[in-house]
Amino acid sequence: MIAQQIDARSDRSKKPGRRPVLMFFLVLALVVAAAIVGGLLPRLSRQKGLVSAAEEVTERKPVVIVTEARFGSSSNTIDLPGDLQAMIESPIFARADGYLKTRLVDIGDRVKTGQAMADIETPELDQQIGQARATVAQAQSMVRQLRADIDLARANLNMARVTRDRWKNLFDKGVVSRQEIDERQADFSVKEAQEEKAQAALLTAQETIRASEASLRRLEEMKGFARVAAPFDGIVTARNVDVGTLIGAGTSKEMFRVARIHPLRIFVNVPQTYVADIRNGQQAELRVAERPGVFPARVTNISNALDTNSRSMLVILETPNAGEALFPGMYAQVRFATSRRPVLRVPGDAVIQGKSGPRVAIVGPDHVVHFRGVSLGEDLGSEIEITSGLAAGELVISNPTDLVQENTAVDTRTR
Repeated sequence: MIAQQIDARSDRSKKPGRRPVLMFFLVLALVVAAAIVGGLLPRLSRQKGLVSAAEEVTERKPVVIVTEARFGSSSNTIDLPGDLQAMIESPIFARADGYLKTRLVDIGDRVKTGQAMADIETPELDQQIGQARATVAQAQSMVRQLRADIDLARANLNMARVTRDRWKNLFDKGVVSRQEIDERQADFSVKEAQEEKAQAALLTAQETIRASEASLRRLEEMKGFARVAAPFDGIVTARNVDVGTLIGAGTSKEMFRVARIHPLRIFVNVPQTYVADIRNGQQAELRVAERPGVFPARVTNISNALDTNSRSMLVILETPNAGEALFPGMYAQVRFATSRRPVLRVPGDAVIQGKSGPRVAIVGPDHVVHFRGVSLGEDLGSEIEITSGLAAGELVISNPTDLVQENTAVDTRTR
């Protein structure tokens, strides 16, 4: 009995010791749960925001810039690139061998027709001229000698003729024999042949004189080329020799280059589309970026044949260039006036080139993208002509990105 009372008291004394421990673990669990909940809620909130933003981006339509396909003017102009070239530009070569003795002009100098540009010293040519003159003198002396031989042959022939006639009279009278008259006839024939030979020798000598004189004239004319002269009025655009330079006749080395820069010629390749609008005598406008204003030009020559590679025709124009403001080699723009039927035009960056050919992206009334194949006309730089596959008023997308796909819904914006 006493022992049971003691155990009951000991149990009552132990119960108050467990309660604080349980309270501690309970509080700790609440703190941990609060921490977990406090960390998850912001993360879940951020994740929800990201998902919402992604859904918003996904649902947002791409914005594209569109331009309405329109017709160009029926009365139009076309600007084409052109190259300016001198009306005449000639390289100057030497016609005589020697050394450059004097140089009289330099690059940029203006020269007149026949004006001396350089002098060439020609010692070898001078010796050839002296030899040719001696040959002519020798041939002339030979002609004089042959003429004397002809006179002698004629005298001998006359003597042989008289002798033969006398002997013939004696033979007719029976004074001399047939042998003697035959001898006189043979002597006459020999003298006649000698006279003919002398005549032939004289003709040969005279031909030799003419040949020698022709050779002498050729050398003297070449000596005249020892002074290099300007072939026409112009400007010296190049000089490749100086005093003391060894000069060779022919095309071995260009001495000078002379150009006539007024008027100037302009070479333009006209595309096949505009060939029918170009004619001889047609007026055009010439523009050079480095020169202010507009310069007049006129069509002077048309090749009347198209290049098979570029499908273009060469057209040559002239501009007066009276003030010499333009120079050969300049790049220019030539504007022609043309009259053509209206053609649809779209921005140049609206055309997509691919394996299937040129295409454009069309935005329909429902703001949905459709790709359509088209046929191209002339490339006008900022715009391209569309000859088929597109209707006037349709909206084409400029510079479409990868976001623009077939059947994609888009928002449009005009330029």
